[in-house]
Amino acid sequence: MLYEQFSKPEGWIGKCVGWFMMKENHQINKWTLSFLDIKEGESILEIGFGSGEALQQVAKHKGVTLFGIDPSEVMVEGAMKRLRRERGTGQICLIQGPAGLLEFFDHRVDKIYAINNVTYWENPVETLSCMKKYLKIGGRIALTIRPHEKGATDETSEVLGGQLRNLLEKAGFQEVEVFLRPSRPNSSVCVVGTRI
Repeated sequence: MLYEQFSKPEGWIGKCVGWFMMKENHQINKWTLSFLDIKEGESILEIGFGSGEALQQVAKHKGVTLFGIDPSEVMVEGAMKRLRRERGTGQICLIQGPAGLLEFFDHRVDKIYAINNVTYWENPVETLSCMKKYLKIGGRIALTIRPHEKGATDETSEVLGGQLRNLLEKAGFQEVEVFLRPSRPNSSVCVVGTRI
């Protein structure tokens, strides 16, 4: 049940899970966004935005257009309220659904990121290939994970880094780099790729 709440929060328990994820991910959100070098006027897509805390950080950049997709209706509603307080009603598009739904996405974006949710995707290479189609030439993608499962160690993070690199390369991304950041309970890993 708890696994399901983290993959798709629902009801009041889902709201509690969303609050926990927001607090837990604050630092790795900032760390992930630092690799994207977001500029004024860019279009940004977050996969699995949860409470919308990372999108709220992105919204502080002037003139950015925000896109996001998340499987949880509870998270979409909460994130939209949070972002409206930050931005009003313009230039925000949040979609409720799994990452695979991006097959039907029809916007071009400059940057894409996903934090702590790639492991929930049904067809990660296929989904990443779709994302690549919508990413502008020279656009960057960042995938971050901090493993929490029982028995996970810093070595688990390194292995995940290699797996994420492999996924991005199979999907056709280039200049793929792996970064590790000491954190608790285990190191976080961020893998960054570019559409050439």
